[in-house]
Amino acid sequence: MTSKLMVAIGVSLAVLVASAAAAEEAPLETKSGVIGNPEPGKGLIVFYRPGSLMGAALGCTVHEGDKEVARLGSGKYYAIPAELGKHSYFTEGEAKDMLNLEVESNETYFVKCKIGAGIMAGRANLSPSDRAEFLKKSKSLAQWKGPKDQSN
Repeated sequence: MTSKLMVAIGVSLAVLVASAAAAEEAPLETKSGVIGNPEPGKGLIVFYRPGSLMGAALGCTVHEGDKEVARLGSGKYYAIPAELGKHSYFTEGEAKDMLNLEVESNETYFVKCKIGAGIMAGRANLSPSDRAEFLKKSKSLAQWKGPKDQSN
């Protein structure tokens, strides 16, 4: 291999790595605006429910302990700052679905809520997601306004 070819390959690899890093840091643009970075020393969790015909009239209410964290209708998202450490989020309905997260400093996590088939009604399912999957849906997602009593 000639040195010019090796340099060209090296430059191409550097451009690919830089492009991947830039895509990873692309702003999280939604229908309602841009989701920022986590607060210093905290994590950020973005709960979202993509729009779909399945269970469109049903909500996905996410809890942590006895606190309501998010109430997501079809095509909604809600981002919350999270303390570092272990968290357990769940939905209840026909069945209870739980998702455990270990939150690290300055990290953003994505949790998708999808309505699946149930016996009498749809059932909400929480699953881990990632930045790339969120970005595919983000432009059609509107922010949930949050609980009426923000002190909960």
